[in-house]
Amino acid sequence: MIALDLDNTIICYDEAFRTAATRLDCFPQGVASINKSSIKAAAFAKGGNELWTRLQGLAYGEEISKARLFPGCAEFMKSAPEDCVILSHKTRLPDLGPHTDLRAAATTWLGSTPLAKLPLHFFDTREAKVAALATMKPRALLDDLPEVFQTPGFPPETTFVLFDPDNAHPHWHSSPRIPSWRDAHEQLWPSSK
Repeated sequence: MIALDLDNTIICYDEAFRTAATRLDCFPQGVASINKSSIKAAAFAKGGNELWTRLQGLAYGEEISKARLFPGCAEFMKSAPEDCVILSHKTRLPDLGPHTDLRAAATTWLGSTPLAKLPLHFFDTREAKVAALATMKPRALLDDLPEVFQTPGFPPETTFVLFDPDNAHPHWHSSPRIPSWRDAHEQLWPSSK
């Protein structure tokens, strides 16, 4: 079994973040690349962590309809030779802003994709997600957050694969690091391609 993270691994929120940044008047100006990192920097510059937290709540909630599957994700699922499960440490409600049920929003969004039938499990904390990994014992976890791998209790029999499409962690060498879903298949099943 392969475990997959949801936010920023399966779901690409670029357009949702752009829309939320426009709504909150913190769209980055004068930068070459408008992505989550540049939007986060603009939000912090304008309103600190409070504005960034509100922006995330909008992107993951009301604006999730603008999100897309990362390129290659659907093809990965079609060709996966073993079962996959989605594990997400997503709170039910955002800390600030509209009280949108973030889990319901993500579940509804996922239901409109080719991944609709995959088992989906939510956890309130990273520690609870890692505890579930230790119980489930998947062969690998594909996730965008190195902190998940660094959480005490991460199961040693599970290979952590860092999904890093924006090259945010160029110095990561603690486990495999891939830039795309197209690379995920080769990383996880090198002889089956």
